[in-house]
Amino acid sequence: MLVVFSTNLDPADLADEAFLRRIHTKIYVEAVDARSFDEIFARVVKAKQIPTEQDSAEYLRKLCLRDGRTECAPVTRWIICNILQSIGQYERRAPKMTKPELERATALYFAKG
Repeated sequence: MLVVFSTNLDPADLADEAFLRRIHTKIYVEAVDARSFDEIFARVVKAKQIPTEQDSAEYLRKLCLRDGRTECAPVTRWIICNILQSIGQYERRAPKMTKPELERATALYFAKG
C-alpha cells in the first residue's frame, strides 16, 4: 500500500515535527511558468483525446489565476480534463474544451466553501 498526501499548505501548519519525520519521502512540486503550463496542457489533452479551441491553454491559465490565486499548479490541467470527461460522460456526449466548458470545469475545481 502506498499512502500519498497532497497539499498546498505549509506542512508545519498541518502536523508537528515528529509526525512529519515519520513521512520519509516528501516531494515539493512547484508552480510552473506559462510555457511549461502550455506544454503540459498539450500533452494532457492529446493523451485524453479532448478537442480544444486554439487558445484553450491561455484561457485555462487565466481561469486558474482568477480570484487572487497567484500560481498554476502542475496537476490542474489533468484534473480539469478529468472534470470535462466526467461532464461529457454524465451528459452522454463526447468531452469538449470550449471557453464555457472550461469556465464550468474550473468553477467545480476551485469551488468555494
